[in-house]
Amino acid sequence: MKRSYSIPMMILTLVLSLHAAAQGKLELYEGNEAYRDGDFAKAEELYDQALSKDPANTEGAFNRGNATYRQENYTSATEYYQRVAEQAEDPTLKAQALHNLGNTQLQAQKFEEAVKSYKNALRLNPQDDDTRYNLAYAQRLLKQQQQQEQKQDQQQDQQDKEDQQDQKEQDKQKQDKKDEQEKDNESSEQDKQDKDKEKQEKEQQQDKGEQNEDEAQQQKQPKPIELSPREAEQMLEAAKNQDQKLQMQLRKQKGKTKNIDKDW
Repeated sequence: MKRSYSIPMMILTLVLSLHAAAQGKLELYEGNEAYRDGDFAKAEELYDQALSKDPANTEGAFNRGNATYRQENYTSATEYYQRVAEQAEDPTLKAQALHNLGNTQLQAQKFEEAVKSYKNALRLNPQDDDTRYNLAYAQRLLKQQQQQEQKQDQQQDQQDKEDQQDQKEQDKQKQDKKDEQEKDNESSEQDKQDKDKEKQEKEQQQDKGEQNEDEAQQQKQPKPIELSPREAEQMLEAAKNQDQKLQMQLRKQKGKTKNIDKDW
């Protein structure tokens, strides 16, 4: 027959649990003492030991958040305050966790989130003047942040417009330069064409001048008389008659010549 150890084991477990809880409360107490003494690092260590024995201890988690907040470890503090705000059943403790959560968000310049946390804390504890004051302060900082962001957006828009205008000016200058270059190229090509045309016209005028000169020279030279055979025969006959007349005149003049020789 097997022996049963159920009851002794339950008792041992209960004893150990009570011992752990007692030890956790002791460490929580010692952590509070270290916190009051300003030794926040030691307090954080003791709170961690207490929470390792009793993870559901929301008071220990809240104090752990306070210890890290005092050490300006706002990320860790935010984690523990959120944990308490979600798990705590006591409305006062929950409101305090939300208040401190707003403080960590304020330190991180998360003003919109801080405003939300303070409002939630006031819903649980409307008489908390500290939370009301912090809410007004966070709302003022949020408004300033929004105005600053709006101003920066306007400045960015203005800068974008100026950049666009500058880009347009640069594009226009590039286009003008390109157009001017194309115009210069066209002008150079036109000048070349004009010079070629002028050269061609000069050559044509020169050729025409030489042609006119040749024609003038040809006009100065005597043109041959073209005669028909009949006309040539008549001119030859006329030339013979003229020659005969000339011979007869010479004979007559010779007959009339006197002898001027003296008779010595």
